[in-house]
Amino acid sequence: MAKPAQTTAVLNSLLRTMNNNDDFPALSATISQINKAVDSETSSLNSLTKVILQDFSLTKKLLNVVNTVSYGQFGGKISTISKAVIILGFDTVRDIATALVLIEFLQNKSQAAQLTDEVISSFFAGLIARQLTIDLNLRNFEEAMICGVFHHLGKLLTTFYFFDDSQKIDQLIATGTAPNEASLIVLGISYNDLGDGVAKSWNFPNRLLHGMQSLPSNKVSSNATELDQLNITVNLASELTALVTSTSIENKTEAIKELVKKYKPAVKLDEKQLHTTLQAGMQEMAVRASILNIKTKQSPLLKRVEEYTGLVLHDNTAEQVDDEQVATSAEATVENANETETPEKIDSEAILQAGIQDVINTLVGEYKLNDVLQMVLEVMYLGMGFNRALLLLHNQKSNTMQARTGFGDDVDNLLPKFNFPLAPAPDVFHLAIEKGVDIVIEDVNDQSISSKIPDWYTQLSDAQSFLLLPVMVDNKAIGCFYGDMNTTNNLDTSSKCLDLLRTLRNQVILAIKQSSH
Repeated sequence: MAKPAQTTAVLNSLLRTMNNNDDFPALSATISQINKAVDSETSSLNSLTKVILQDFSLTKKLLNVVNTVSYGQFGGKISTISKAVIILGFDTVRDIATALVLIEFLQNKSQAAQLTDEVISSFFAGLIARQLTIDLNLRNFEEAMICGVFHHLGKLLTTFYFFDDSQKIDQLIATGTAPNEASLIVLGISYNDLGDGVAKSWNFPNRLLHGMQSLPSNKVSSNATELDQLNITVNLASELTALVTSTSIENKTEAIKELVKKYKPAVKLDEKQLHTTLQAGMQEMAVRASILNIKTKQSPLLKRVEEYTGLVLHDNTAEQVDDEQVATSAEATVENANETETPEKIDSEAILQAGIQDVINTLVGEYKLNDVLQMVLEVMYLGMGFNRALLLLHNQKSNTMQARTGFGDDVDNLLPKFNFPLAPAPDVFHLAIEKGVDIVIEDVNDQSISSKIPDWYTQLSDAQSFLLLPVMVDNKAIGCFYGDMNTTNNLDTSSKCLDLLRTLRNQVILAIKQSSH
C-alpha cells in the first residue's frame, strides 16, 4: 500500500500532466463551478443557473433530460434551468449537469471503440445505480447515478490520458491482480485514490466522494448507514455491469445468484428483480443516449445487455420502451442530428411561449418572488439570444436603479457597476423608467440616437444594441429588464417577440402585486 505522501505526490504529478492538455482544465473548471454553486452555505438559484447557462449545449441537454418520462411525476414541461432547480432541487440539477459534462467530454475525446465503450460502461453503471435506488425506495436517484458514473473515474482518466499505462494495468488484471492493486503497481496510485483525488479537486461534496468509493474490504455490512447504503448500491451497480460483460449467458443465472448473496446483508433484491433492473437501465439508456448522441450500436457492453434482457437498442431507441419514451428519444435524436449539421437557430417565439407557460404554472401555486424574477430573466436571455440580460431594481436607499442579477458575458463584473441615479436626465434609460415605455436601440452609434446614450453606459458596455422593458407598479418604475447584443440590428424584435417579452414583464408585475398582499 502506498503511503499518503507518496499518493499525493503521484496524484499531483498526474494532475499536472492532464492539465497540460487543452481540454482538461476547461472540464475541471466547469465541474468545479457547478459544485461551488451548490455549496450548502452559498447556494442560490442564480449561481447554479448562471454556470449551466454558460454552456448552451449543456443547457439544452439538461432540459431534455428533465423533460423525459423519467421525471414525469413532476408534471408539465420544464423550459428553464431556474424552474428545474426549483422543482428538482439544487443537488439533483447539479448531479445531472455534472454527469452530462463528464460523459459529453469523454465521448468527444473517444476515438477508438474501446475508449467509447469505457464511457458507455460508466454511464450504464450510473443508470443501474439510479434504478437500484428507485427499486430500493431510497432517495436521491441522481445522486446514485453520478456516484455510479464517477465510481470508475480513476480508470476513465487513466484510459484517456495514460493509455499505454492503462494497457499494462489491464494485462495485470487479466492475470488475476485486483484493479486497484494493478493501478498502484503501474501508476503508483490506485484507481480509487486517483478518482477520489481528482473529484476533490473538482469540489465534490463529501456525500458524493463517499458514494463513489469502492467497498471497504470488498464486504457488505448489514449495519449500513444511509450514506453507506448509497455506496453499497453504487458498488452493486458496478458489479452487475461488470458481470454482464464478463459472464456468459449460460452462467448468468448462477453469477447473479452469487451477486445477490454477496449484497444480501444490505440489499433486499432477488435475481428476478436485478434482471428487471437491467431492463429498466437499458430503457433509460435509450432515452439518455439519444439526448447525448452516444453511439450505442457498436457497444460490446450493450450487446451483452441485449442478450441478457431481450431488449434491443437501435439508433438510440429500445424496442420495448413505451411510446412516450420513444417519442422523447426520437425528438432528441432529431435535435442532435440538426445540431451537428448546421448552427442551431434559436426559436425565440417557442422559448418565450414555453417560458410564459412555466411562469403561469408557478404563479398558481406557492412561489418566491425572487424565483419568478429569476425565471423570467432566464427566459428572456435564452429566448432572445442576448449577450447579456440583467434585471435592475429600484434601490430606495440610494435612489438609484441598480442591476441585481443577470446572465451572460462577464456579468459578475458588470452587476456592481451597472446603476444610475433616478434624478431626471435626457437619456433613454430615464425615458424608459419615467414614461414607462419599452425601448429598443438597434445601433447605439446611430447619429439619431447616440446623444441619448449616457456616458456611464458607453464607458461600461461595448454592446451595440440593447432593449429596455421597465417594470411599472402604480405608475412607478420599481425595476427594468435589460438585454443587449454585441452586434447592431440583430435583435429579434418582431411584434410577436416583443408582445411575448411584454407578457413576461407583465407576469412579473402580477407576481409583485400578489406578493405584496
